[in-house]
Amino acid sequence: MTIFDVEIEKIVAGGDGLARQQGRVVFVPETAPGERHRVEIVQEKKDYRRAKSVACLEPSVDRREAPCPYYGRCGGCSLMHLGLDAQLEAKKGILLETLSRSGVPANDLGLELTPSPEIGYRTRLRFHVSLRSHRLRMGFHRRGSHHVEDVENCRLAGSALNERWRWIKRFFRNESSLARGLASIELQESSHDPGRVVGLFLVRSSDELRRFDRDILDALLHQASLEGLVVAAGSDDVRAGRPYVHHRVGGLLLRQSAGAFFQTNRFLLEKLVALVAPSATVARLVDLYCGVGLFSVLLARHARDVFGVETSPIAVGDAIANAEAAGVERVRFVAADAARFAESFRFDRDDYVVVDPPRGGLPRALRQALTKSPVRRICYVSCDAPAFARDAAAFLANGFRIDRLHLLDFFPNTHHFETVAAFSRPALDSAPHEGRY
Repeated sequence: MTIFDVEIEKIVAGGDGLARQQGRVVFVPETAPGERHRVEIVQEKKDYRRAKSVACLEPSVDRREAPCPYYGRCGGCSLMHLGLDAQLEAKKGILLETLSRSGVPANDLGLELTPSPEIGYRTRLRFHVSLRSHRLRMGFHRRGSHHVEDVENCRLAGSALNERWRWIKRFFRNESSLARGLASIELQESSHDPGRVVGLFLVRSSDELRRFDRDILDALLHQASLEGLVVAAGSDDVRAGRPYVHHRVGGLLLRQSAGAFFQTNRFLLEKLVALVAPSATVARLVDLYCGVGLFSVLLARHARDVFGVETSPIAVGDAIANAEAAGVERVRFVAADAARFAESFRFDRDDYVVVDPPRGGLPRALRQALTKSPVRRICYVSCDAPAFARDAAAFLANGFRIDRLHLLDFFPNTHHFETVAAFSRPALDSAPHEGRY
């Protein structure tokens, strides 16, 4: 057992506090800058150590009692021990340092910050299921572990979503044979109409899927008061009710089917769309990773033509339905991998390109397709600072600059956040990029 005292310098990507001991970096969770902790080493690596605090010797003025009984056991939140202002300041530091380490001149960017209420903001929760030694656990993974911490309530979501969760737990406790085959449960709530919830239940095999006959589906739908549900095993699924919800954003209703992606913070949706919108009408908006059309449909008024690309056929179906319901014309959606699509797409210098990739950021092939194209304006929405910094450095190396940088605290009490960056570059003299469309 190795125990020593350290002083926390800062919060780093991932949410841990960073300290140093005899020249080696030590990561300590649930700490704050300026605090002194007595720590115990839990993991040794060549370049760093991981430790846990056994005593806070000098607490920060920003420290608070975490307002959740599961904090420290549930792996969903990592910054709940800090007040919201301190959380936002930590995230600002994470973004600026990550950019600087990638060679992006972060201090000259005039970063803007948008906070969020910390309670009830999430419209989507994904729970994991574990049945070991005849004990059913339904909740969230512990940090860095596959152990499921059983939870009855998540403060990040609203009361209606939590109520549906407790009903679902009771249902599967009474149906233990069904629970044995469950892997996870995702609940999605309407952002503007609390209580309208759909469920996606992922099971481990087709054999388990067959256990969900019509009587079971109807019972689950009724007892949990769901709008609809999907039970899926790979590409096979069974459905009941109407497995979709709607979100009212910018005066329009957008449909989201169970399993399709949609931004999770109900309070910052309007702000996000406003930040992504071009400052003036553009010839064509190309929305890569378009999902159900949050940007494609809502920003169509700013473009003469719109092209949306999304790998999920379910989300593309929603996007098409949303465009039709909104009366949006001159918009096309395609189910395709964004990188492969971009490699053969005929980009124009006047295109306004929106990218909102998954946590891993842009694949190299997509970065190269965009930087080699004549495109002059890109709006990048990112949920991962290191991936964004890597991609931003590649854009800057190819003549782009960052005109605007915004941090939205989409995920209070966690170390995650959304970054919106507007990139531009002077017109290129090269010939237009050859491709389809």
